[in-house]
Amino acid sequence: MIKINKQRNLDTIIEDSFKFFKENVKELIKIIWTQNSLIILGLLISYFLYYYYYFGSFNQMINFESGTAKMNFELMSVKFLLVFSAMLLFSFIFFPRFIAAVAAYMQLYDQNNGQVDPDAVKKFVNQKFWGLIALSLLLAISLFILVLFIVLVAVGLVKLGSAGIFLIFAMVLPLILYLIVYLSLVYYVYIFENKGFIDTFKATYHYLKHRFWFSFGVIFIMGLIVSLIGAVLNAPISIYIMIKTMGIIQKSGTMTAVSAQSDMVVAFLGLLSFAAQLILRILTVISMVFLYYSLREYHTGESLYEEIDQIGRHEDNHN
Repeated sequence: MIKINKQRNLDTIIEDSFKFFKENVKELIKIIWTQNSLIILGLLISYFLYYYYYFGSFNQMINFESGTAKMNFELMSVKFLLVFSAMLLFSFIFFPRFIAAVAAYMQLYDQNNGQVDPDAVKKFVNQKFWGLIALSLLLAISLFILVLFIVLVAVGLVKLGSAGIFLIFAMVLPLILYLIVYLSLVYYVYIFENKGFIDTFKATYHYLKHRFWFSFGVIFIMGLIVSLIGAVLNAPISIYIMIKTMGIIQKSGTMTAVSAQSDMVVAFLGLLSFAAQLILRILTVISMVFLYYSLREYHTGESLYEEIDQIGRHEDNHN
């Protein structure tokens, strides 16, 4: 079995993530589906309706005519708001449970020598669910306030000309990079450690001390790998839309927005791609769990001390 709780370097995290995914993905899918079947069905149906009625709608929200931007209010119908709200609601409920289920599975796998009780996973997820929802809301509000503050500062700096623009990039870019890593890790600190929100934020900051670029490297490389695989999964729908668009241009001589038309094939291919990428996200969560344990072990050495203690006890019993 693969030991979860130990310090790893970057290439070992990537390698062990794929290995763990390959060996456990079927059981993980079974557990996630069994414990969230109604939520997943709601999520898939809402995505199917979005692909069918509004695929590409965000590209058409603003129409540029004669150099001016005009909102396309036809897309802001009651039906659109209902479909989009359903997507957001089911996503908001499902993904915290999804992350907690994979994390719980890996923790139990490590504690029980590869044996995982689905009921124990369910209990763990239910214990963490509302806390993760509250954490998500807190982070969303904090990010909104931060973005608003950055915009106000940026507006003031732009008035300084090129020097102001340089200052914006010099300040904002490092902040964005840090937030990407910090927000990616904070959920796992909360999931694995019995801490309140304030202590979770402090612990996350502590874990990133001296290990920020290592953490960024893991997140960047795994994100790049998953994005490339996702692009391959999206290839069928992209090819279909390209072929259909070329056919429309040849037939009518004008560029008609294919995405504005209800299309069952687009909806079906889009749904398959979305479902495949949900499975692919398991790989991302696995890599983040390995990253969390690597950071914790780097700062605390708990696993190493436990191994030394077990060796000492074994030798005493042998004598």
